Amino acid sequence: MEKSENCQSATKSCCEKQEDLIEYLLSRYKETSGEAWEEVFKEILKEKIRAKWGAELENGAEHYVEAMDKSWQAKVAAAKALYEFKEGMIKAIFYKE
Repeated sequence: MEKSENCQSATKSCCEKQEDLIEYLLSRYKETSGEAWEEVFKEILKEKIRAKWGAELENGAEHYVEAMDKSWQAKVAAAKALYEFKEGMIKAIFYKE
């Protein structure tokens, strides 16, 4: 790669910085190009998977969310029961009538 007249007349440091910048930009273009190809490939795969397995996946996701909801409700009920138990114990021990 030939150096421009401006670069040749400037300091060596300036030329090196410009060359470093060009190398950096080239590496970023290569990296982002690879990322773009990967994203397109992922989108195509998603379309194919949805077309072939979408209904089964949707059904599975619905059952999963239902199970998570039941699990969450059970945790809330257990926490509430524990809180009520502790409150009852405090009242029984410290607030005797």
